[in-house]
Amino acid sequence: MRATNYKTIDEPKIYEPYRKEIPCCKDSLKILLVGELAYNSERIYAFEEAGHRLYGLWSKPRFCFSTVGPLPFGHIEDIPYNCWKNRVKEIKPDIIYAQLSTGAIDIAHEVLKSNIGIPFVWHFKEGPHEALKIGLWSKLIDLYTYADGKIYLNKEIKDWFELFVPQHIKTTQTYVLDGDLPKANCFLNSKFSKKLSASDGAVHTVVVGRMIGLSPNELKILADHNIHIHVYNENHISEEMITCKYRKIASNHFHVHNHCSQLQWVTEFSQYDAGWLHSIDSNNEQSLLRAIWSDLNLPARINTLAAAGIPMIQKLNMNHIMAMKNYIEKYKMGIYYNTISELIPQLKDKKLMECIEKNVKKHRMEFTFDHHVPSLIHFFREVISSFKHNL
Repeated sequence: MRATNYKTIDEPKIYEPYRKEIPCCKDSLKILLVGELAYNSERIYAFEEAGHRLYGLWSKPRFCFSTVGPLPFGHIEDIPYNCWKNRVKEIKPDIIYAQLSTGAIDIAHEVLKSNIGIPFVWHFKEGPHEALKIGLWSKLIDLYTYADGKIYLNKEIKDWFELFVPQHIKTTQTYVLDGDLPKANCFLNSKFSKKLSASDGAVHTVVVGRMIGLSPNELKILADHNIHIHVYNENHISEEMITCKYRKIASNHFHVHNHCSQLQWVTEFSQYDAGWLHSIDSNNEQSLLRAIWSDLNLPARINTLAAAGIPMIQKLNMNHIMAMKNYIEKYKMGIYYNTISELIPQLKDKKLMECIEKNVKKHRMEFTFDHHVPSLIHFFREVISSFKHNL
C-alpha cells in the first residue's frame, strides 16, 4: 500500500512474524483491551507470546494513528460495541486494560462507569492538553481518579496529573511505561550497518519523521562544518513545502529519504552518527503548572533511534522540567546543546560519540514492549488482588 510519495507499507511482510497461534500458559490472564493502540500496535502480540488471551473492545478511530481492530496480526477476539456488556459477562476477563490516546477516552470512560465488576487499568499517552481542548478533560480525570490501576507515560506526567486528582482518592496501584513501545522483533531482525562517516569523514545525522525546531540558519551552520542531515519523511504534505528552504540553503548536506519500515530500522538508521529528537525550548521554569505537552511528552522516535543504537540530540533546557531529557539522561544516551555552535564539537568528538553509542546499545532492549511484559503482568496481578481484597 502506497500511503504517500515517501511511504509504502507491506503489511503481510511486517505482520507475518505475529500470526502464530500460541497456547495459553497455565496461569494465563484474559485481558480485555479497550480503546485504541496508537503506534507500534503489534506490541500487544507480546501478551500472546507470554501465554495470555486477548479481547478487544475498540473506539472509533480519531486520528490516522488510532489503531483499532480487526487487526492483521495476533488472535484477538473483537467484541461488537452494540452488545459489549453481554459478551464481556460471558468472557469474564481477569482485567481490563484501557488505552491509549484521546480517541479512547469516551469508550474507556463508558466501560469504567458501567461498574461491571472487573478490575480496570487506565494507560494514557497523548495527550492531556488535546483532551482539554476537545472537551474530554473531566472524563480523563475520572479515569485517572477511579481506575483500579493507573499507568503513566513517565514520572513527570504522573506528577502533573496528580495536581488535578482528588488527594483522598489516590491509589498506590500505579505504574510508569511509555504506551507505544515497539515489539522487540524490530530490534532483533537485522544487523548494525557501517557508518557513512567512516567512508567520507563527514558527520551524518538523521531525523526520523518531522523536523521539529531546527531552523534553516542552523542547518546552514551545520553544513558549513560538514555535518549532514538525513530526513525520513512520512507525512502527506508537499515535499516542496517542507524541504525547499532547507534544500536551498544547504543542498549538498540536506537529504530526504523514503519512509523506513520497522523491518529496516536497525540496518538503515544505524549508519548515522546520531539522531535528532524534538529541538524545543522550554519555558516552564521547573513549574508543573507551566508545563506544556512538549515538556511532558516522550516522542515515539526515541524508540526508533534506540533500535538503531545511536546517540540522541536534543536541547539542554537547564532549569526546566523536560521529561524527554530526563528519560534519555537516565541512560546516558544523549547529546545536549543550547546553541548549534555548542553541538558541533560534540558531534565531532569521536570518543564521546562512541561512549554514548555504547550506552544506547547497552540499554536498547529496554525500549521494547517485550522487555516490560513480565513486570506489566505482575502489575496486573497486583491490581486484580487489590480489587478482590476491596470487594
